[in-house]
Amino acid sequence: MEPMPHLLIAIERVFCWFLLYSFVGWLWETGLNIVMKKRFVDRGMLNGPLCPIYGFGAMIVLFALAGEHQPLVIFLSSGVLACTLEYVTSWGIEKLFHVRFWDYSNKPFNINGRVYLNGFVAFGLGATAVKLWVQPWVLGWLDRIPAVPLAVVSGILLAMLLADAAVTLAGLISLRSRLGHVETDIKDWKQEKIAEIDPVITRADEHLASARTSADEKLAAAESRADGHAAAVKADVARRLDSTRTGRHAEELAAKVRHEFSYQQRRLIENYPTLEDLSRPKLVAEVRRLLKKDKK
Repeated sequence: MEPMPHLLIAIERVFCWFLLYSFVGWLWETGLNIVMKKRFVDRGMLNGPLCPIYGFGAMIVLFALAGEHQPLVIFLSSGVLACTLEYVTSWGIEKLFHVRFWDYSNKPFNINGRVYLNGFVAFGLGATAVKLWVQPWVLGWLDRIPAVPLAVVSGILLAMLLADAAVTLAGLISLRSRLGHVETDIKDWKQEKIAEIDPVITRADEHLASARTSADEKLAAAESRADGHAAAVKADVARRLDSTRTGRHAEELAAKVRHEFSYQQRRLIENYPTLEDLSRPKLVAEVRRLLKKDKK
């Protein structure tokens, strides 16, 4: 058997780097959210435990700064490179899918809500550690893996990644159309509740008008009854309004919303709190509330 071409081996190793740092990025994002929110939050956009933006960021730093060994230069340069990648990724997702996954507008020193100072520092420190200490260990570890097993494992992992990426892409493409369906369901549901409440308010107006046209000698008693009836009507309206949030119909709507989205789409909506549809800014937040309600 002829030896495997060196170029193919090099590509397989670079692919392994990408997977490793994508996995490390997923661990970082997920672990950070577990600490902050006290619960498991899968921050990966893919179904598998990978955050590709970290893998691509690591590849850019390793190749662009291949001959650099000064920690300060690596820190500053990698921070700029990583933030540029994050900015372009955010912009690209908005243009392609018309949704925004993250928004740092409330963070200090942010640029258009896409990147901010803390991210620059975190990426800079992480990339410096990878470049100076982690990557040499990774190279030594990969050198010990025979060429054939490396090729087999790389091929299997590539197939899994491509399948995951295809499913994710399909989910992102259909996300806005499904949001549109849900928006229609929510509007119809609200119209039904308004239609139920309108007759009650109309009857209240009729009773008040009737009471206030009574004879002068019965005016005081009529007003007292009218006020009492108005109070009862207000209580009834409040109860009906509350039922729109807690009643059976609301639960049915929440279940319908849950079934409208795939598991991955629900996970993205729930785990990205700043995710929004650019043309319908408040819709995703309402969907998130209904998904949370359906879990109870």
